[in-house]
Amino acid sequence: MQLQACALLGQHHVVTMFPPLVVHSAFVHRCGRTARIGHGGSALVFLLPMEESYVNFLALNQKCPLQEMKVQKNTVDLLPKLKSMALADRAVFEKGMKAFVSYVQAYAKHECNLIFRLKDLDFASLARGFALLRMPKMPELRGKQFPDFVPVDVSTDTIPFKDKIREKQRQKLLEQQRKEKTENEGRRKFIKNKAWSKQKAKKEKKKKLNEKRKRKEGSDIEDEDMEELLNDTRLLKKFKKGKITEEEFEKGLLTSGKRSVKTADLGISDLEDDC
Repeated sequence: MQLQACALLGQHHVVTMFPPLVVHSAFVHRCGRTARIGHGGSALVFLLPMEESYVNFLALNQKCPLQEMKVQKNTVDLLPKLKSMALADRAVFEKGMKAFVSYVQAYAKHECNLIFRLKDLDFASLARGFALLRMPKMPELRGKQFPDFVPVDVSTDTIPFKDKIREKQRQKLLEQQRKEKTENEGRRKFIKNKAWSKQKAKKEKKKKLNEKRKRKEGSDIEDEDMEELLNDTRLLKKFKKGKITEEEFEKGLLTSGKRSVKTADLGISDLEDDC
């Protein structure tokens, strides 16, 4: 990953911005943290080649011209050493992961999203620049593949803290998690289907009501016969109230498995007596 540096010229204290501030209006204010009370100072912001238009944007929008600082040659590659430090101390490993996550999230929320576009960011190169041992799990990386990034062939869970107190606390937490996992092993969690659950409850309620009615009446009628009897009763009530015709009533009885009944031979008084 090639970085281009742009600086406000000065002689003394330096303010470094990496990545560029999410709120561009705060850029000048951040630069103002140096060169105070008549003293000189410098502000340095690191930009990728695809972000060069940010220089013109600041010049026009914030009236803040920047001057390019050439990248030095023959620099020392510190990444192998940083990786070794991360493998030896979990504190270094976690700092690298947090820095990477913060950078990506800041990039995603940048106000100048036409310049700082997350989809154009080279995540693999960025991860190597932060000396990461593996890619972190975060929403911005979900579903992406990184063939140019090779994670270390070591389980990062085994990396200890150099600080013995922190490592002791971590081991205690890991032991607790292992214990909980063992206790929960073999248990299956079922998520009830609410619609199915309600339907089942409704059927059970209906069944209980039928059983209660049987006990009350001392009836030996089977469930199917009881259901048929209830259907006939409903049809009869509808016929009495004039909601259905004689033909519909007769057809309903035939459908429920009853023998055909000629309702023409029945008077309203007879129907009332049957009810």
